[in-house]
Amino acid sequence: MEERPDLFQRKNRVRIIGLVILATVNYIVAAAAAGAAIGLVIVFWILSEAGDFSDLFDLTTIVVVLIGIGVIVLIAAVIGTFVALFRLPTQRRRLEQRVLAETRATVAQPGEHQQVQNIIEALSIAAGIAVPRFAMIDDRAPNSFGVGTKPENTIIGITSGLQELLTRDELEAIIAYEVSRVRSLDVALSSWTVALTGTAIESLDDGGLASIIGFIPLRLARRLQVWALRGSGPERDRVAVQFTRNPESLVDALDKLHTDPSQILRVSRATAPLWIEVPTPAGATSNSERKLVAELGLDGRITELRALAGLPPAPTPAASS
Repeated sequence: MEERPDLFQRKNRVRIIGLVILATVNYIVAAAAAGAAIGLVIVFWILSEAGDFSDLFDLTTIVVVLIGIGVIVLIAAVIGTFVALFRLPTQRRRLEQRVLAETRATVAQPGEHQQVQNIIEALSIAAGIAVPRFAMIDDRAPNSFGVGTKPENTIIGITSGLQELLTRDELEAIIAYEVSRVRSLDVALSSWTVALTGTAIESLDDGGLASIIGFIPLRLARRLQVWALRGSGPERDRVAVQFTRNPESLVDALDKLHTDPSQILRVSRATAPLWIEVPTPAGATSNSERKLVAELGLDGRITELRALAGLPPAPTPAASS
């Protein structure tokens, strides 16, 4: 069992590499789709100016049109490749600021929330990683997130509701969970996933022309999120149970998160995978979104967590007479 964190870390590293490659391909597909749309618009504009659409069905005209559109698509794909090489790293670097702005989280300064910062520091030393920064979110829903691709630039955020709901031991267990995710590169994988797919999901999911032209890239981005994070929920649970000093408190804390009905107020579809309990943003109705919630949601995982922690099954409620 001791090799589990290192094995999970290697899997996450491989997935990050695959994710970057596939996200680049998705950019190329998006650029090619936009190029094809531009080509068709040009063709119909020329024919409308000529006032005669009869030539559109001539074989020679069809060949010329297809060649012209093909050239435009090729040029767009080349441009898309260079844009991807420039934008993907930029999106990753901006992710932390984006999440902080979205959640209105405040990064704690030295001396602020000292109890939480002490817990993070002690757990990071035990994990052998650089100490992540800490941010507080003013939100009554109990939850936490991790964002960043390296421990030294990672931010662990917790809501005010989490701090109020949990006991000290439970809060420490949740923070241990997040620190174990940092060590295993699970936070890095989630962050890369959000950074490389989030823009496509938000810009192409607005119901306008972009969502029509980018229908295929949008679907690919959603499925890419599911592919990158598939199976990571149970894996991160195993690692966290090994790392925490108090598995029972971790199970109790996650059970409280699961049973609490409140939802994070400020969260988008794109950034939902960063949270320890994945929120379900309003309007999340696609199959990919439902799969993602099923992959990372706490439904069904509490029972497995109890078994991993060596705890007896939770008592079943007495049947009502």
